[in-house]
Amino acid sequence: MSARTFEDAFNLLCLDKIGSGVSRDVYTCRLRDDLVVKVETSNDWRSFSNAFEMRFWNDHQYAKDIAKWLAPCRYMSPDGRLMLQQRVRVATADDTLPEKLPSFLTDIKRENFGWFEGRLVCFDYAATIPNPNMRLRKANW
Repeated sequence: MSARTFEDAFNLLCLDKIGSGVSRDVYTCRLRDDLVVKVETSNDWRSFSNAFEMRFWNDHQYAKDIAKWLAPCRYMSPDGRLMLQQRVRVATADDTLPEKLPSFLTDIKRENFGWFEGRLVCFDYAATIPNPNMRLRKANW
């Protein structure tokens, strides 16, 4: 895909930048306001964060005890640079968060969690442990 085609697709999908991390930027989705667009930002190397997150969601979306902790991933571009994920309301300092979380969630910080369908979910789980352990552990928020 040419750089122009990628730029055109990006402009079709992405509206306002609402967040960023080590390897991705997050934008509101121009086509559906219930989704966000996660864009891999690395030019020199690929972190495959979108691919890891999408794979984890696909592998566990029907395991209710696991999926209830995850923001659903909806679509991913063929090379993984763009991924659409369910939009959540990001947790704020005013939100009461649980004292314990499943141990498979590894990057535990308030800014990686939000509310979806009345429950707390993680929306940045690219670094999760591939074989999830449902044992609860103390969350040091």
